[in-house]
Amino acid sequence: MRKIMIVDDNYLSAEGIEKNIDWEVLNAEIVHICYNGTSAIDAMKKEPVDLIISDIEMPDLDGISMSRQALDINPMVKIILISAYDKFEYARRALLLGALDYIEKPLDYAYLIQKVKNAFALMEREQKNLQLLKQSRPLLIEKFFRDITHRSRQEASYRLKPYLNYLNLKLDYDFYNVVILELENAQSLRDSYGIEKFQMELLNLRDLITEQTSELNYIYPLQDIDGYLCVIGQSGCQSGNFRQLTYKIISALVDNCNSQGLVLNAGIGAIVQDLWDLNRSYESAVHALDYRFFFPHQNVFDGREALGHDLSATDFSDSREEELIRLLCKKDVSAIDSWFQDFSRWLTENFRTKSFAFIQIYSLLGRILKFFYELNLDTHDLEAKILYVYNHLEEFHTTEELCHWLNDLCHLLCNKLDSSLNDYHQKLCESVTSYIDENYASNTLCLNDIASEANVSPAYLSALFKKKQGVSISDYSANQRRLPLSYSHKHDSEGNQYEMRLRQSILFQHKLQEKNECHSICIQRYSDVKILAFTCVSL
Repeated sequence: MRKIMIVDDNYLSAEGIEKNIDWEVLNAEIVHICYNGTSAIDAMKKEPVDLIISDIEMPDLDGISMSRQALDINPMVKIILISAYDKFEYARRALLLGALDYIEKPLDYAYLIQKVKNAFALMEREQKNLQLLKQSRPLLIEKFFRDITHRSRQEASYRLKPYLNYLNLKLDYDFYNVVILELENAQSLRDSYGIEKFQMELLNLRDLITEQTSELNYIYPLQDIDGYLCVIGQSGCQSGNFRQLTYKIISALVDNCNSQGLVLNAGIGAIVQDLWDLNRSYESAVHALDYRFFFPHQNVFDGREALGHDLSATDFSDSREEELIRLLCKKDVSAIDSWFQDFSRWLTENFRTKSFAFIQIYSLLGRILKFFYELNLDTHDLEAKILYVYNHLEEFHTTEELCHWLNDLCHLLCNKLDSSLNDYHQKLCESVTSYIDENYASNTLCLNDIASEANVSPAYLSALFKKKQGVSISDYSANQRRLPLSYSHKHDSEGNQYEMRLRQSILFQHKLQEKNECHSICIQRYSDVKILAFTCVSL
């Protein structure tokens, strides 16, 4: 049952409110009737009330001042003020102060009843929400720690300091730091267990964290999607001892988890002395955990050890990239493997953050992509791979993974170059045979003409043709001449004369081939004898 207090220096007005409303129907009772503000405050201190109905103008303590003191005693109390029309300014001030409503005189009791019902409805909603708020207190504490680790010192102090008392957080330690615990095999566990069982594993991990960190004065594990962000507080020791203790405890925790199939990586942040500097410790822990990109076989990373020098994008010279391009042109797979081993080692030795290392990777990917365009080959599949990785570098967790992917990409390119070169050589040989077939009867046909037609050097063409076709250009040309001369309709002396000329021509051709090492396939004159020319004319 709701408790009501009526305050009015006019006895008849107070009695009218008491007698003209059926309070029992409203599930309420009048517990105090006071005739001045001071007695109302005294009564309220003795027995709290839910609703105050008060006049504004009263001697000793007016309704405005009384409302202020009543709200100081109980911020949840509801106040309805009664005001004469010309005193509305007082009512407005009371509403700004926190009073619920006001009613003008003379009183309309039906209207007052509606205002009382509204006040009771508001009380019910507030009580329900207050209960939810109490139940959600753990969520508020989580939000407090999440905000304090992700906001700057000034913003965190300004926004969150009032919540310390409300959430009953006694955070007055000498030193603080943040430790990030991240499950490396979270995705495989989710795929294997399912979401519900995986979340149970995370809760079990929280219990394990609490159990194994009992030496610390304070630790709050804040659950993330794939692990925990732990806020740690410690007193009674030096910062160096605190760091050593933290490292020892976290290392033991990581080893314990790894023995249970949970591959846990830990980033230990910088030690800070002020609670509001936790953001600095958090960023240091993130930095430390990123260091795993360079040392994938390590699990615990100290933010202090991860602080190295980061080079500018120009420190990896263009000549090194051009060296890779030259190796790609040569299709020297072994040398390419060695190049990427050196590149991976260079990244590890010179960088401590993924972001700076990625600058180098972006530059290298851009150079390889440019090389693809310069080739004018069908490399759309490889270009798509590069563009995807270009926008998803964060999917690689270590330098080894990334350099291995880049190395495989270069192997694919070498295969593509091989395939493209074979196609080019085949087409080149086909064009050469076609040219010889069309021009073999010419007595001026020679290797230089054929090479000029193919737009390659004579020596290169001669060696390539022999390798691809299995015969030299001169043999191929001679064979082409032999075929049309073997017609069966050649008879008698004409046929004998034809065969003699053919044998002489072939014999002379082979002698010249041995002498000039295949640099000519045509004989125009040899001394005073024109055997080949004569043969061709005879045909």
